[in-house]
Amino acid sequence: MMCSSMSWVNKMLNLVALFKRNIKIYLRDKTAVFFSFLSVIILLTLYLLFIAENMKPTELDGILTDKELTFLVYSQLIPGLIVINSVSIPLGNLGNIINDFEYKQIDGFLVTPIERPKIILSYYLSSFVISSFINILIVIASFGVVTLSTGIGYSLQVWFTAIFYTFFFAFISTAFMVFLTSLIKSVNAFGAVSGVFGSLIGFASGIYLPLSILPKWIQSFSSIIPFTHMTILLRRAMLPKGLNIITEKLTGNMPESEMTELNTALKEVYGYNEIGIFGLDIPIFWVMIISVIVSVGLLWLATYLLNKRIKN
Repeated sequence: MMCSSMSWVNKMLNLVALFKRNIKIYLRDKTAVFFSFLSVIILLTLYLLFIAENMKPTELDGILTDKELTFLVYSQLIPGLIVINSVSIPLGNLGNIINDFEYKQIDGFLVTPIERPKIILSYYLSSFVISSFINILIVIASFGVVTLSTGIGYSLQVWFTAIFYTFFFAFISTAFMVFLTSLIKSVNAFGAVSGVFGSLIGFASGIYLPLSILPKWIQSFSSIIPFTHMTILLRRAMLPKGLNIITEKLTGNMPESEMTELNTALKEVYGYNEIGIFGLDIPIFWVMIISVIVSVGLLWLATYLLNKRIKN
């Protein structure tokens, strides 16, 4: 019994050692860290130069203050930042997998007593933790900036919901990124993919541009991407306060029918509405359950593929 316990402890210590090693390598590699945030930099640049101004509804000029309009736009921006980070950050860290295979460092692990699936698990866990930690910092920083710059804050419920979603999104996204990485064979190919993938997800998921203005075939494609629904889920938590401010300001100043029409239009433009899958009315709760099941399946498949490469 004692030997069995010691063996289990040693296996866990080996896993922890690999976990810490992957995190240290990622933080040391300034290029990997930069490319992890490249998509976020692109998104912020687009918002500052083009999108933010266009997202302020002209119908509300003179009704909402500049700070209230800014609060509304930030509530639409922040979910996109968090979702893109949940994709690009784990992908940046998972470059360790490609480097270890490319430079034969994986061979050094094979002489240790740790099982091969645990080697792969260490990549997943380190990417999940890095993604979760950085996104929590972004939630705290962005919510703080919004409150300080607009004088309007989010409720504690929204704070806790956003932090919970941060872990949830990291779980799904990291599994998808591990699978994607398992299909890449070279460092150069990985560099190309990591440089553009986050941006592609930004467009395909309705983060850079509203899905409502994109062609139908892109909307259909977007409906099968979990990142689209993740963005919608977080927007549905953050946007209600801004929409409620509009309702309060318009009550008595605009006919109820026009107010409802404006609210409906804003929800569509800001990506608030559920979109189902391929036009089918599937509640977002079930879409996310399906996403979790698929992510677990992809993680298992990635483990199989990487384990097969290790054997070769």
